[in-house]
Amino acid sequence: MSREPSTVGPPFTPQARRLADRALASLDGMIAATSAVGLLYLTHGGFDLGFLSVRRFSKPFLVLLVLASLRAAIPRPSWLPRLLRSAARRVRDRAGILDRRTPWTAAALDALVAVLTVHIVPKGTAFLASVLFPAAGPRPFPMPFEAARFARSFAAWDSGWYFDIAQRGYYWSSSGQSSIAFFPLYPMLMRALAWPFGGSDRALWLAGIALSYTCLFLGLAVLHRLTSRTFGGDREAARRTLLYVAVFPFAFFFTQVYTESLFLLTSVSAVAAAVASRWGWAGLFGALAALTRPNGILIAVPLGLLALAGRPRLSELLRRAAALALVPLGLGAFCVFAFRLTGDPLAWLHAQAHWGYSVGNYPWVELMRLLDGLDREGLYGYFFSDPLAPYYFLHGMVALAFLALLPSVFTRVGPALGAYVAVSLYLPLTGNALEGIGRYAATLFPVFMLLGTITSRRVHEAILIGSALVFSLLTSLFAGFYPLY
Repeated sequence: MSREPSTVGPPFTPQARRLADRALASLDGMIAATSAVGLLYLTHGGFDLGFLSVRRFSKPFLVLLVLASLRAAIPRPSWLPRLLRSAARRVRDRAGILDRRTPWTAAALDALVAVLTVHIVPKGTAFLASVLFPAAGPRPFPMPFEAARFARSFAAWDSGWYFDIAQRGYYWSSSGQSSIAFFPLYPMLMRALAWPFGGSDRALWLAGIALSYTCLFLGLAVLHRLTSRTFGGDREAARRTLLYVAVFPFAFFFTQVYTESLFLLTSVSAVAAAVASRWGWAGLFGALAALTRPNGILIAVPLGLLALAGRPRLSELLRRAAALALVPLGLGAFCVFAFRLTGDPLAWLHAQAHWGYSVGNYPWVELMRLLDGLDREGLYGYFFSDPLAPYYFLHGMVALAFLALLPSVFTRVGPALGAYVAVSLYLPLTGNALEGIGRYAATLFPVFMLLGTITSRRVHEAILIGSALVFSLLTSLFAGFYPLY
């Protein structure tokens, strides 16, 4: 039994179809022309051609909004969608060619997407928060920008010390805080990048911001390759790993004038080079990591274990050890500098006492204090028991989560990287307060590699959404100079 085809509305005649196609083509032309007008306004600040005058951005913007909305409601193809699809197809083809030539294409693309989608918009929310809510206190350093409120979303707390080192070098004070507590690679790179532009205060700050974003992108690209190689070429696992690093609640430090993105790049590069048996590069990147921040020397742990893997012959083992000797030499070089400046090769360590921070306690003391406080005060009451209680809670939860994942890092990612996570958690947990643990954990890439192996879509979405919400909140708090460090 035959059925008549159903139609919605009256059928179009050939003449009506031609008229509809011409109208649609005209609409596409108007969209293209309006976009060009808007672009001219943005690049030239308005123009007057006699027959066409645009002096306010609102005109082309609103017209384009209306036209684009109408066009989006009409699924029928025309020359503009075909042109855009053709351009997109050519881009995909070129990307496919590059991907076949080098695996770095996929790594760079996924890293770029992670940086642009996660670490751009939160700066706007941080700026909006700084406008709506009062800052926790004044910054001890000025930022020489007209848009100072927005610039503050890139720098707080230790950022001032790195700027000061880049501007005038190190100084030492036996009676108070001094810059020798901060390691040299990041501020020296700031100075080098700012030098071609005059080395002004403004150039130094912009160099720090550009350095952080660039190192984040490169670090994620290297991590993508390392993860893909570790898990048998699984690009999806590598992509998930990058996203988890990017949306980690304390990942906002990556795009501050802080050392986190540089340390991520140097530490991941050192391990990736060792996995590829490029021991000279592993030693070099390990030395750079040791010059980036105090716990950078811990990268020697996974490098040493990887050098022992496979029971190499004595000659090969000596060759690897000679290359990896660069790692302690990096720290030793800074100790020599500290000795010449202060007379104490460990002045960088002793100087931290002037911030009221010390290490060497049992690693469970502060975690037990947190848990006992939660038990005594209750979850709600704990947050009001101390002005810093909410921040201790955040750092403590990160520490507990990473400790819970640590055994799986050993079994799934490897004992060398598991040992690296273990010693990297141990050191801050021996401190006299739950401070900085979230920031240190942000660079512990083996944990994120482990999370990247999770294939459940619901778990993936839950991690992304939950982390992104806390990430945005902490970005805004940091811009408001709240005690997140």
